[in-house]
Amino acid sequence: MPQPRRTKKREEPVDYGWVISFGCKSAGQLRRLKVDTDPATDTRPIEVPCPCGEVHRVIVSPYRRRRSADEAFDLEVVSLDELRGD
Repeated sequence: MPQPRRTKKREEPVDYGWVISFGCKSAGQLRRLKVDTDPATDTRPIEVPCPCGEVHRVIVSPYRRRRSADEAFDLEVVSLDELRGD
């Protein structure tokens, strides 16, 4: 006779922020910007200061993705408003 299954309590997923990827043509590398707040609410372009020394204009896609716990990133901001010159 099969054993009754115990239902595991589903834990809330841990929020590690969001990732916006952009290409750095000068360095020829893919860079990752970590954002703590959901960037889908405002998809206007942002000006991202790159580690290469240049400032890149990045289009924010509504198709963003959550960051995994061990995923590396190059830059980190709390909100995209920090990168907008409004």
